[in-house]
Amino acid sequence: MKKILIIKHGALGDLIQTTGVFKSIRKAHQDDNITLLVDKKFDFFIKQAPFFDQIFYDTRSSFFRIDMWIKIITKLTKEKFDIVYDLQNSDRTSIYNFFININNSCMWSGNRKGGQFKYHPDNFEDIPVLDRLLHQLKLIGLEVNLSPDLTWMNKDISEFIPKNRFIILIPGSSVHLKHKRWPSKNFGELAVRIEKKGYEIVVVGTDDERQEIEKIKCYSPNIHDYSNKDLSFLAALCRKSSGVVANDTGPTFIAGAVDCPITWLLSHHTNPDLVKPQCKNLKIIKKQDISDILVDEVENNLALRD
Repeated sequence: MKKILIIKHGALGDLIQTTGVFKSIRKAHQDDNITLLVDKKFDFFIKQAPFFDQIFYDTRSSFFRIDMWIKIITKLTKEKFDIVYDLQNSDRTSIYNFFININNSCMWSGNRKGGQFKYHPDNFEDIPVLDRLLHQLKLIGLEVNLSPDLTWMNKDISEFIPKNRFIILIPGSSVHLKHKRWPSKNFGELAVRIEKKGYEIVVVGTDDERQEIEKIKCYSPNIHDYSNKDLSFLAALCRKSSGVVANDTGPTFIAGAVDCPITWLLSHHTNPDLVKPQCKNLKIIKKQDISDILVDEVENNLALRD
């Protein structure tokens, strides 16, 4: 039995997008022991995934926290991995590469210096992220299905499903990336217009966007507020939804992974040519400043189920 390490720190959307790759690695190593190294803050999502035998958590501490570096490097080197799939390909993983291989020669798939299966063409930064992983893993002989797999995220939410057709609004983003948020008043105006078309409205989010959610709800007393539900709830909800209108945020990739139609609102900070949800029906509306996107534009370009 071989010992396999997969390195993928995050962000949340990246992890969701990579679930198909995780599944492919699991399929190729059915009888082997697979460890995932991931950022501790994504434990709430990844701990239920069926692709790993164990999970190590990395807090990605400052380079000045020598004590934390020693702790994680010691943990990794003790395992004596046979194969490492570096799906993060960062300066941090280059350091892990160095220490893991001091007293143990393992196969290393990644784009860092020293890896035997190094994929790093001159136009690397212009290649879509998932395509990079596809080509990287082909070098080591691994066939990859890039389609995300969230079949393991199941939940009975029948009591929460609106009686009529409904559309989900995702008005949030990372708390540090509020420039990626379409104004709440626009979401509110859009909600009213969508209701007039015969749809019910569901809004989802966390306490980080509580202010925006409350403003949206002021536009209609009929909006369903499903804030602070877990991601399995969101996946189940998206499977039943007519569509999603969303900012560039992790939960949007949940919708894409279960093939819910998405109307994706972007600013210049996001390059959809490199990373985008993998649903069949994706409509992208992008402006230099996200607040310049008009309600009319969104209403007239909704991605919806047939």
